[in-house]
Amino acid sequence: MARTPSVDEVRPSHCPRCGAASRPVGAPLGLYGHGVRERQFRGPLTPGGPPVLVLIHLRRYLCRTCQTVVTVGPRTALRKRLFTAAAIGLGLALWAVKRMPEVLVRRRVSPWTCMGYAAAAGWRTLKRWAKAIAEGRLFPAVRPAPERWCLRQVAERAATTLAALAPPSLDAQVETLAFLGAARAG
Repeated sequence: MARTPSVDEVRPSHCPRCGAASRPVGAPLGLYGHGVRERQFRGPLTPGGPPVLVLIHLRRYLCRTCQTVVTVGPRTALRKRLFTAAAIGLGLALWAVKRMPEVLVRRRVSPWTCMGYAAAAGWRTLKRWAKAIAEGRLFPAVRPAPERWCLRQVAERAATTLAALAPPSLDAQVETLAFLGAARAG
C-alpha cells in the first residue's frame, strides 16, 4: 500500500477466468498491463491504530485470450467494499464478541467523524456485513449459520473464525486476532 508496484511485480500467473498463462513460454504475454485504478480503503492500518482513509492504485491486466480485465491489489482489499477486510474483522469482533455499542465500534473503525442523526444511535454497516456473511457474499471461509440466528450471532461466528485464521499469538485480544485473520482471509 506504500507504493504502486510495477507491472511485473504483481502480474498474476494466469487469468482467473479462463486459466490462460500470463507468460507462456515462447509466446507473447497472456496478461499484459492495462493501467491502474485508484481505489480508497477505509479503516485502521493496525489493530489499535486510528481509522484512516487511504487512496491506492490497483494494477489492471487484460487477458489476450478471453479479454477479461483483472484487477490486482492488496490481500486485505475486498471486491465492492470500501472498508478493508481487516477493518471489517475488527468491527465484527468489537460488536459481536466484545459487545461494544455500535457507535463506539464506528469510532474505532470508520474514518468519518461527521455523522447524521440516524448514525448517532448505531451503525447499520455492521448489520450489512453480518447479512453479507450470512448470505455467503463476504468471508466464504465462515461456516453458514443456522437460519434462526440473529445477525449478531452470525457476526460472532465470523469474528471468531477470522481470529482463528490469524498467525499464532499467546497474548493477543480477539479483536486483534480478527483483524489479522481477516487480512489473511481477504
